[in-house]
Amino acid sequence: MARQNRKFTPRQRTTRPLGAPLTSNQPPVQPLQPPSHRDGAWFLEPPLSSRLYQKSGLGKMQSDESIRLTPEEIMFCHWHRHVPLPSETWFEELISTDADIIARSIIFDTARSGGEILIPVENIPEKWDIDLLDSTWALRWNREHIFSKQPPVAHVRWAWTTDQIDWTEMLQWTREVHSRDMVAEFFVIDEEMDVTMYLLGLDQPGGHQTLWESFSSEEKDHLSTLWGQRIARGTGWYIPRVRNWPWDTIGVEHLSGRHLRQEEGELLSVLLSNLEVPKELHLYNDLMSRGVLLRPGFKFGSRWRVYETPVGEAHAPWLVQPVELAPSTWEGACLAVRLSEGVNKTWLCALQSEDNWFYLHMQRWLPGRN
Repeated sequence: MARQNRKFTPRQRTTRPLGAPLTSNQPPVQPLQPPSHRDGAWFLEPPLSSRLYQKSGLGKMQSDESIRLTPEEIMFCHWHRHVPLPSETWFEELISTDADIIARSIIFDTARSGGEILIPVENIPEKWDIDLLDSTWALRWNREHIFSKQPPVAHVRWAWTTDQIDWTEMLQWTREVHSRDMVAEFFVIDEEMDVTMYLLGLDQPGGHQTLWESFSSEEKDHLSTLWGQRIARGTGWYIPRVRNWPWDTIGVEHLSGRHLRQEEGELLSVLLSNLEVPKELHLYNDLMSRGVLLRPGFKFGSRWRVYETPVGEAHAPWLVQPVELAPSTWEGACLAVRLSEGVNKTWLCALQSEDNWFYLHMQRWLPGRN
């Protein structure tokens, strides 16, 4: 069967040429002066410096009213403020010593495209005595805020899709950012020079399922009797002719019996025997203690899909992936998030730190527009 003809306009991707502005504003009649180099940095002189700083939060104000610019700020001023580059070969020369300027320039331009103010950490005004994190690249202000009067709202980092992920470090950074009452944002750039923005946060999955502690002695004895009738099948068990199964969170009903996965049967056996939960079941036990219902998530590329209510009453709001199974690169993480959001679920990476379990989430978003 022939493919249907769909009428749509593909999104136009910006190529960001050098020597040509991206803004539709007319250039000044008198060409602007390019940045000048002194003391190992680049500066723009007044009166242009004051205008760029006060209106756009670009550069860091100096005692002589010039502003010091980072290379990505120079590129932004070149594309959007008609400021010439220092020389025709400046960008090529810069790449030879700072290859990441390509990514930072594109991300900086993308982050400011909605009107938000993004300032690299080295140019944060002194009045904001902020305890900056070593891995933070920039701070962001909302578009309606005045950066000189109101504090920033977000810490920002970035990576290429091919970069490796240290999930433990990402959890630590996110927790540190949140402890400062700020938002943790991560921008990922691909080999097509396209940028996707993510919000990082910590979720607390919870539900309304029956907990083991709520069962009476009679109910536990009944479960023990049924468990004693189990028949091994593959990695799990089948309990035939089950009537009045008291724990709906464990197992699925099929063929007039109850089928338990390996993790379900192992946890039930431990609980019935009053034994200590083994290390390999710690994460599963933590989720079960939150009153959620767990089902395999292999159809969605994760370990579990996690329900607040019984299956059939509502969709699972979460997909949980243990850190040892989580993607090793940002390309894989972006794919996992895209898949989960395509089925209206939140992707969570489960990590243990300081004897506690944390559930780090990633979600695509557009600052100021979500």
